[in-house]
Amino acid sequence: MPKRFQLNQPDYAKAVTDALATRQDTSDQQRLLAMRLAASGRLTAAQIAEQLGISRRQFFNWVSALKAGGVPGLLARRHGGGPAPVVQGQVLEEFQAGLKAGQWKRAEEIQEWLQHRHQVKLGLKGVYYWLWKLGGVLKVSRKAHASKKRGPRPRVSAAIVRQAQELKRGWWQTGAHLGDR
Repeated sequence: MPKRFQLNQPDYAKAVTDALATRQDTSDQQRLLAMRLAASGRLTAAQIAEQLGISRRQFFNWVSALKAGGVPGLLARRHGGGPAPVVQGQVLEEFQAGLKAGQWKRAEEIQEWLQHRHQVKLGLKGVYYWLWKLGGVLKVSRKAHASKKRGPRPRVSAAIVRQAQELKRGWWQTGAHLGDR
């Protein structure tokens, strides 16, 4: 039988209960509720994790954070979030204004503008990402290949047309299977 988890820290239990009453953020409430259940000593770590929809490892990470830094340590987020975006602040505002004004026709023009005006080196994929993120549309459509056929494409295959003609002839009356004729 698994051992019930007991926090064994009465001062933490009181602090967790007080913080739980004041917090509105769902993530904070989830962490605090996990520690409140741990302080009660009625459930195992696996049961607490299952009740909250987290892994046992995550539960023990929260217990370690509570023991190391108290309630503020438990509620602190330790996510790095990746590198900061290169297009932000004044550059972003000018970029949005330029898109609204129709300042550029091609992504390469935006790339050159960012490099020369703001010393921001951004690849074409990055430019297209920011165009998508800001809802921008370029003025000139992409070129199509010269050998690409223009006009409507046939939507029905020849086999389907043949089957439809056989249906018209009444194959079910002759007893022949579809495609025998």
